[in-house]
Amino acid sequence: MFHPIFKSSSVQRIIWAALALALVSLFLLLPSLGSRSVVDSLHIPSLHKTKQGSLPIPNVVHFVHLSYPNSTTPFEFPFRQFVAVYSAWYYLKPETINIWTNMDERSIAGWIKKAKSPYTRAVSDLPGVVFKHHNTTNHTSNGTRIDLLPNQSDFVRTDILMKYGGVYLDDDSYVLRDLAPLRNLQYDNVVGKQVNGEICPAVILATPNNKLMATYHALQDVVFRFSEWADHATKLLTTLVREFQTPDNQVLVLDQDTFFPSAWYPEDIEKLYRVHPDGGPDIIHNKPTKNITDFMANFQLKEPDTWKRDWRLSYTLHGWTSGIDHTFNETKQREIFGQDQGITLDYILAKSSNFALAVYPAIRHALDTGVLAHVPDDSLQMGSTEVVDADELRRVKGHWKRRNIDR
Repeated sequence: MFHPIFKSSSVQRIIWAALALALVSLFLLLPSLGSRSVVDSLHIPSLHKTKQGSLPIPNVVHFVHLSYPNSTTPFEFPFRQFVAVYSAWYYLKPETINIWTNMDERSIAGWIKKAKSPYTRAVSDLPGVVFKHHNTTNHTSNGTRIDLLPNQSDFVRTDILMKYGGVYLDDDSYVLRDLAPLRNLQYDNVVGKQVNGEICPAVILATPNNKLMATYHALQDVVFRFSEWADHATKLLTTLVREFQTPDNQVLVLDQDTFFPSAWYPEDIEKLYRVHPDGGPDIIHNKPTKNITDFMANFQLKEPDTWKRDWRLSYTLHGWTSGIDHTFNETKQREIFGQDQGITLDYILAKSSNFALAVYPAIRHALDTGVLAHVPDDSLQMGSTEVVDADELRRVKGHWKRRNIDR
């Protein structure tokens, strides 16, 4: 019940007007009530802010493939890099796969024809693959030299994500599932933790022109130190994620299994790539059924003792291939990879390692659809550095045709 004084229409109008004015004043004051962050101090103009109903992260993939100016083989894609590009093409079905290079775009076609690796042409022939030039820098604004290609690639990565958005993948990041569910979550950025809890930049999903990527790109130039490999990349991204994680759906942080289920430690690299000739028991997959009673009746909690890893929680797999040569000598590598001595087509088809089991479906598809049918039979580079002759390639192709592998 209202007090009689409030029944006067003129008094009611005054009260409602006062309430409306108070609400408007509160709304205008809200932005100034929050604490000032590192983003506000940069004064970056025209930045995208995620809102409900905004566009998802673009389904565009970016790789960076740089070469030293005087390289005699500036445009080679070994088999393992073909696996990375093809897995992205197969699972993501992207609008384009942009391969950013420091080479002149007009010379790329010629270098592809000269390439020793047949997988260079296999990459270039994939529908939607586009080679794009990107300028690189060999020094920061304060004069610190950036000599190594991986470091230069870090600066290219943040620049293209800031401008275009999409899915960035290192050339040893392999897609295992469609990323659409993550792209459509209405976050400006989706990133993942690596084994030590830091945010790894080897896989990044981002909208164009968002605050985190713009800040990341700008501060790389400030914090880069040649003597500290990770400062401008992993450590900087980890610090910025803490700043941007809460406001405006800026960034979603996923656990290690999502993007980086393995790690760079020797025991992890060996578990990922080691060949197991005995095969071993399969992992138990408790397949869901429409009848939950049947599912529970057949459920098995304890998995068998097997070397095989369950990849079902992972969207991508980072191969840490740079750690292979740095960690193991040639003798140990031969022990781990067996007769294949590296990531080769035959190594994948054998499905005798965790890495092979993870990427096999994509490579099976490439063979079934004839993507590799045109691979020439002369002087071929199949693995990371291995050069094999025509007889070896014919053996692998024939081996595939003769195999009776269950789908």
